[in-house]
Parts: sequence; structure tokens; C-alpha cells
Amino acid sequence: MGKQATIAKIIVLQRKLGKIMRQHRLLHWMKLGLTTVQLKSLLYIEETGDANSKMLAEALEVTPANVTGVIDRLIERGLVQRMENPADRRITLLRVTEKGKELITNLEEYAAEHMTTLLATLSEEELDHLYKGLAAFITASEKRFLRNNG
Repeated sequence: MGKQATIAKIIVLQRKLGKIMRQHRLLHWMKLGLTTVQLKSLLYIEETGDANSKMLAEALEVTPANVTGVIDRLIERGLVQRMENPADRRITLLRVTEKGKELITNLEEYAAEHMTTLLATLSEEELDHLYKGLAAFITASEKRFLRNNG
């Protein structure tokens, strides 16, 4: 089998795995009481560290006015806070609160527990092959990311 055919098979498997993982996570995410946009916003704010409404709107591909309600609801739930930007008082920064960080940590721990349960069903040889393949894939991803953003 050629390289392109193998790549195509890997993409099919990746999509299948993604669907299985999404179905399982969806049940957990539904219990959070957050909309998809709210969860995306929370994760974006956490990832960027010092986000503002304009940045969030661009990331979500909506107008800044559209994210105001999303931000307000995250603030009401105690997951995000607005802070004055010391460098430019005209810009309000968005930061994830301790409660928001705890929610994200719980999501990550749940995902890790689920993955651990799945991986425990594999043999040592299968785990070794999976580890080597994922390590190679991560190395290739990092090289490409650094080349495109370096």
C-alpha cells in the first residue's frame, strides 16, 4: 500500500476516533450547563491568558457586541472576570477565575481518566506502537508549527 493510501486510512480512523470521543465527552459536557459558545469562550480565554472582547469575537468569528452576552453569562457563573488593562485603560481584559480554572481542570481530568480506561484495554505491544506513532506525529506537528509560525 502506498503512502497516500495509508494517510487516507489514518484520516478515516482519526475521524472515527474523534466521533467516539465526542459522543462520550458530550454526555459530560451537557452536565456543565454551558452552551458550546460559552465553553469555547472559556477555553479560549484560558488559553490566551489576556484576552479581550475583540480578540474573542475574532476567534469566534462574530462581532464584539455578540460576545458581550456570552461574557456576561460566564461572569454571572463566576467563571470569568473582567479586569482593567494596566497598559491601556480603554481595553478590558478577560481572565478565567479560579472556579473557571477548576472547571477546565475537571474536564481535562475526566478526559485523562477516560483515555486511561481505554488504553488499559490494549496490550503492552499495542501501547508501545501507539506511543511511538503518537510521538512521531507530535514531532512532525511541532516542526510544521514552528516552521509556519517561527
